[in-house]
Amino acid sequence: MKTKSLKKAIGLVGIGLGVAILTSSCTANFCSQSDLAAIAYPYEQGVTVYLTQEEFEKVRTQGTDMEKAIINAELEWSDAAEGMGLPRIAGKAFSNNERVYKWVPYECEFTEDKDGNKTYHPSKFTAFTSNKSKGVLSTVITTATKNKFRIPSVYYFGVVDQLVLEAAVAETFPTDTAAKTANIYVGSEADLGNNYAVNPYVAVDPTDDDIINKRTASISINQSILRSHGRYKFAGYDEKGKAAMWGNFNLMNDDIAVMASKGFAPLDQTQLMGNDFENLYKTQVNTKVNNIRSCIATRENDDGYGHYGNASDWRVQIEKKDWGYAWSKGFLEGLLVYPVSWLLDTFAYGMDPALSGMGQILALIFVTLIVRGLLLLVSFRSTSDNQKMQAIQPELAKIQAKYPNANTNQNEKQRLSQEQMALYKRHGIRPMRQLLVLIIQFPVFICVWSGLQGASTLATGEVLNVRLSDTIQQILFNTNGLPSNIHGWWTALILFILMAAVQVFAMLLPRLLAKRATKNVAKVTANPAADQQGKTMKWVSYGMMIFTIIMGFMLPSAMGVYWLIGGLISIVQTLITQAVLAHKRKRR
Repeated sequence: MKTKSLKKAIGLVGIGLGVAILTSSCTANFCSQSDLAAIAYPYEQGVTVYLTQEEFEKVRTQGTDMEKAIINAELEWSDAAEGMGLPRIAGKAFSNNERVYKWVPYECEFTEDKDGNKTYHPSKFTAFTSNKSKGVLSTVITTATKNKFRIPSVYYFGVVDQLVLEAAVAETFPTDTAAKTANIYVGSEADLGNNYAVNPYVAVDPTDDDIINKRTASISINQSILRSHGRYKFAGYDEKGKAAMWGNFNLMNDDIAVMASKGFAPLDQTQLMGNDFENLYKTQVNTKVNNIRSCIATRENDDGYGHYGNASDWRVQIEKKDWGYAWSKGFLEGLLVYPVSWLLDTFAYGMDPALSGMGQILALIFVTLIVRGLLLLVSFRSTSDNQKMQAIQPELAKIQAKYPNANTNQNEKQRLSQEQMALYKRHGIRPMRQLLVLIIQFPVFICVWSGLQGASTLATGEVLNVRLSDTIQQILFNTNGLPSNIHGWWTALILFILMAAVQVFAMLLPRLLAKRATKNVAKVTANPAADQQGKTMKWVSYGMMIFTIIMGFMLPSAMGVYWLIGGLISIVQTLITQAVLAHKRKRR
């Protein structure tokens, strides 16, 4: 017996390791380096504000005393820099365009005399004040200040933005770039027509609240130069010519280092990005984007995918992934993960090409039906065994009642086991078959989860203000806007309650039916072995329910929809199977 127990233990450990290896294979991140660069820019758009000449002059002449001091200082610096062949950070954004002006809003140190008159010192930068800069960069500067890292100058950040803009314009107009820049607008114009805008929004520098509450309109990815090509800032190639994050950023820093050698004070070597600040900056940006996994796009989409940026409103271009790319990520990525995302894309685009939200819900329903249908084919015999097991509970209870001391008496335990196995054999039940099915189902569950989490279509659009790529936890913890449903709080709560209730009922239903079937079977005497087995099964069921509810709370909302639909399917499947078995018993 000891040898057999040891073999079983070794077998279970082997199965566990096999499952772990399989499941770890289907959780790869499909985001390419180009995808990560595109996703990074909405969270770190730089510091420069682009505005019309009229708006620029209004700030210069009617702004606060600090704003006027800063903008005039930036103009003086820019004139001096231009004379040395260096980029401007204030004034006209393009030499041949009178429509687009720019400046860098920030706070600076000031002194105050005994009469209360303030003198501002623009060269002594303290914090950027544009709304667009209040993302990753503000966190980096705060952390760098606490750690006493050297902070690059305002002029440095302004030059980076200028180089990004020049590259984005060059990508937008690959030929005849100089002539095309004459027709670029800021973006605040109500009707752009066929022209291009610099800004991603109609408002010059909208707050998150402006964006969330739709007080400013977005400019489409096809018309906003920075929305479509701002990714240049973080894209590029490594030394081997492979696409890599930070390639262009490193090249820009090299170019700025050359500019710094010309002796321009606001951009000398002491004003550039030091190693400590650079490492912190790159770490913060990488941390922001590396946790994003919604990059499985099986087709091109000119309008982009996702809900990125501080206000979660920014769509970006995600590279199309083919099956070969999926296989390169891993065996299960190619076998299961990619097909799940492909099915989602196919159904979602077929029913709602705009990816507004309802198409994705319908796609989830169809994908769930397909996945559960395929699993049913694999697990049909196991499911039948399980239902038969519930159906023979009255007979099993009578056998267990015959051997009340099986828990302590070895002979009774052996006879009980023999009679149980004979009963199973008589009804065609193989208990081990359920374990084998679980070994198949668990990797499938992980791969479906990975496919839903990675699907770019599910990261796009909203259903009753819920983004399917957001977790229920994220939505419910965001209580801003209550009691309204502006952030989908009530939608997420109802989804969670329905999902949890359906999953609990689906798991308890077989036990409830079995209990009803054995209620008229008299229990002759106590049977510790049977009682212990029953308790074990009960706690396993409770553990599975708790696990499902917790995971449903922490995983993307799309997974909650999948489990809700899957639970309903399980309930129907249980009821149908029980009805079929009951009909067979009556015929016999």
